[in-house]
Amino acid sequence: MSSLTRWWLAGWLLAAGWGHAAPSAPLRIASLHPIVSDLARQVGGDAVIVTDLMPLDSNPHTYYPTPANLKAASDADLVIAAGKGLETYLDEFRQSLGGGVPVFEVGRSVPSLRVEADEVFVCCPNHAHGAIDPHWWHSVRNARRAALSLADELARLRPESAELFRQNARAYALRLDALYAWAKAEIASIPRADRELTTAHAAFGYLCRELGLRSITILGLTNAHEPEPGYLKEVIKNLRDHEVKAVFPEVNANPKVLESLAREAGVTIGGHLYADMVGLDDPTYEAMIRHNISVITEALTKGR
Repeated sequence: MSSLTRWWLAGWLLAAGWGHAAPSAPLRIASLHPIVSDLARQVGGDAVIVTDLMPLDSNPHTYYPTPANLKAASDADLVIAAGKGLETYLDEFRQSLGGGVPVFEVGRSVPSLRVEADEVFVCCPNHAHGAIDPHWWHSVRNARRAALSLADELARLRPESAELFRQNARAYALRLDALYAWAKAEIASIPRADRELTTAHAAFGYLCRELGLRSITILGLTNAHEPEPGYLKEVIKNLRDHEVKAVFPEVNANPKVLESLAREAGVTIGGHLYADMVGLDDPTYEAMIRHNISVITEALTKGR
């Protein structure tokens, strides 16, 4: 066969789609939490399709998958969850999938905090003193580590796209580094004596540990708990004793108890924080962190 004939044949095979691998279909991911949904989209890019099983405005502490959710998950290539015990139904859900779809707990790779005795009014045995705090994403460094870990999992499932996933994760990690530096600088602008984050529920322990805030919580670890009447006088006394400057309600939670306590104690009511969800207008992790840090800084530097 002449050289010209070989070149012609090679060109014909290439044009016909032979001689190179066909592009892979996007990896189908079913997500049980909006924070990890966003991490998957940032890391996966166009090589993934992420389906949110839990509505964005739901409370993950009370959400339970529906049969339709289970069907959507069984059609996916991967199910992702926040992990660290947040999805209390996860073992049962995994069993219902029958082992046909892998389930990846995105938060498993990040360091855990445990609920401290002075951080929380105990709301239930699962969230008592010594239990793992599942709200790991409020640490930007945890989110960075989780994104890199998720990239490795996606690469395991789609080896041909491994470099794309890891490049995306590295680029995202740089953005999170900048976000962390910005958050540190914002919190540093708060007078040291006022660096107390007072919320209804103990959802911000990781944020406080990372950025040097003191966590003062009024109810418990989840917003599904209401206080016993006997707590209320003690809470008001604690707010006054600590000279708390502001209290912060949560988005999508009933703020009436918190607002009543704040008024009784003569404490300012700050803006709403995202604890277990993302904003509907900009449902990204970065936007959630920027919103929360801006709200905290504005309230605690007011009147300087």
